[in-house]
Amino acid sequence: ACCGLDAGPVAMSAKYTPIAGYPDGVYNFGPRQRRDVAWFWSFLAVILATAAGGLIAYAGRDESPSAADARLGAACSAPQFHFSDVLAANAARFEAANARRTGPGANAALGQDRVVVVAAPRGGERSRKGLGARSERTLGASPAVTSAPAPTTAASADADAPFDASAFVEAACPWLIAAFVASFFLGALLLWTFQRCANQMVWGVVYAKVGVMFALTISFAAAGATVPAIVFALLTALTAFVFYLWRDELNLVASLLAVATKGLRDNPHIVTAVVGLQLAAFAWLVPLVGFMMFANMNGAVAVSRDAVAQDATSKVCVDAVGAAVDCCAWETEAWVPPYLFLAAVSGIWFVSAALETRLFVIGGAVCQWYFAPVGTSDFSGGVPRALGHALGSSFGSVCFGSFVLTMVELARSAAERLRREDRDNILVCIIVTCLECVYAIIEYISKFAMLQASITGEAFCEAAASVTDLLSRNFLTAYGTYAFPGMILQGASLVIAVGFGCATWLLSYGVFAATLAANAGLYAGLVGILSAIISLVVMSFFAMIALNVVDAVFLCYAMDKDRNSVHRGELHAVLHEVNEKNQPRGGLVRNPGGQYAYGSYA
Repeated sequence: ACCGLDAGPVAMSAKYTPIAGYPDGVYNFGPRQRRDVAWFWSFLAVILATAAGGLIAYAGRDESPSAADARLGAACSAPQFHFSDVLAANAARFEAANARRTGPGANAALGQDRVVVVAAPRGGERSRKGLGARSERTLGASPAVTSAPAPTTAASADADAPFDASAFVEAACPWLIAAFVASFFLGALLLWTFQRCANQMVWGVVYAKVGVMFALTISFAAAGATVPAIVFALLTALTAFVFYLWRDELNLVASLLAVATKGLRDNPHIVTAVVGLQLAAFAWLVPLVGFMMFANMNGAVAVSRDAVAQDATSKVCVDAVGAAVDCCAWETEAWVPPYLFLAAVSGIWFVSAALETRLFVIGGAVCQWYFAPVGTSDFSGGVPRALGHALGSSFGSVCFGSFVLTMVELARSAAERLRREDRDNILVCIIVTCLECVYAIIEYISKFAMLQASITGEAFCEAAASVTDLLSRNFLTAYGTYAFPGMILQGASLVIAVGFGCATWLLSYGVFAATLAANAGLYAGLVGILSAIISLVVMSFFAMIALNVVDAVFLCYAMDKDRNSVHRGELHAVLHEVNEKNQPRGGLVRNPGGQYAYGSYA
């Protein structure tokens, strides 16, 4: 029996036995075998096809008509356009569609025939269509009476000091540039505080979250809103209770963040590599947008399919309900829609490849740092080595993983569009919600598969299978671990950003009040809001990197535990304590008949 118990762990850990030449048998320094080569060529083919299509679109672009010519029909009034015939065909098409939609039974029930009324604008007036349109008449008012503008009071607007956009830009630019630069220091400060006092930061964010919800509860109660006050009171109590139940996991998150920020401090070029990858993605997106614009310029002018009549005097065209529309429309060539879809796929795929490369680099660099021998202080080669593997032998795996994320993104967009178009269908809502869970699982597995591939050099599917096996054997407290780091970092970023925005508002108000003649308060408030947004975006960038490092550290700990070794003892101590609390307490007891059984302590 003892031999059987000992054989289990040895057999489970056989996949992670030390590899000759690799420190601790974990990180594959190389030379690595090329993986998923077909996906690299597929990615390259899509990018080259998109670029070639964009160049062809640029060479074949056509001259589009002016807005005035398209609106009044001058661009499509030549004999070859058959302007009047097309308008009559459009009107007949709308009437037929309306008849199919309503049916004779519906018309009989109303006691009247339902027809499409085409109302042409009168006297050169133009009906307006859209959210910005306003009725020319007021309910209960005579059509001949024109309402006078409401008098402006000092309480509603300051006529002597209107908002001046150019003056605001001139005054705000130095403050916003300073806020952008200062936000990087705030991001570094955020990581430093989690490294030095992670436990205090984690619990500070928890208390702040509960405190804000409690303050909202008091505010609703003071305002007399009973139902919202009760709802927020229940949510506050539930949130506090959940945090109390998961207090051990929050301590684990604090330890993870402390180790992760220390790893980021020892590998500062992770930030450099991530910034470079972001710039590379931006360098492709800029010409891609131009290619798509050039593609839309390949076509010809035609009579609008929405126009059904044209006023003889004003030359304004109207649709089936009498709203003004352009008489002419630009129709693209047949190849343009497929090319636009290809360009969209290439853009999402390229950005996803940059994100997967970022994850690959972080995973490789953190693994080398985590398993480095005690006393190692130089980690400068970790990031270049991981980046070389990402863009070299494992770039096919990066392309494969990014393709999976691209398909998930396209499927999510299609499902969201279906939900918006059919809001009242409960079945569609349920299906979209279930699909969101499926997408989250795919993204979760893909993330750890890429981290595993960055460490071992496996192909993407092989890495997904091996990391799933590894995490299932060493599941630990992953539910709490992955629910909290993002919330903690985002909460801390939000608190710092709000504080920074308030400080910028107060400082800028003091300067504007002394240097500007008017609108000092308004300009200072806008500067404070924009500064808070800028700092939140920049700190979210640092938080994103820290979260990726946390994922890599957790995977390294799982490998550590699977091999019965200890690196980064401060992390092991916390995880061991949490796991001990989650294990049932008891021991082996011997029954009177000689059999052994498990008995728990009272």
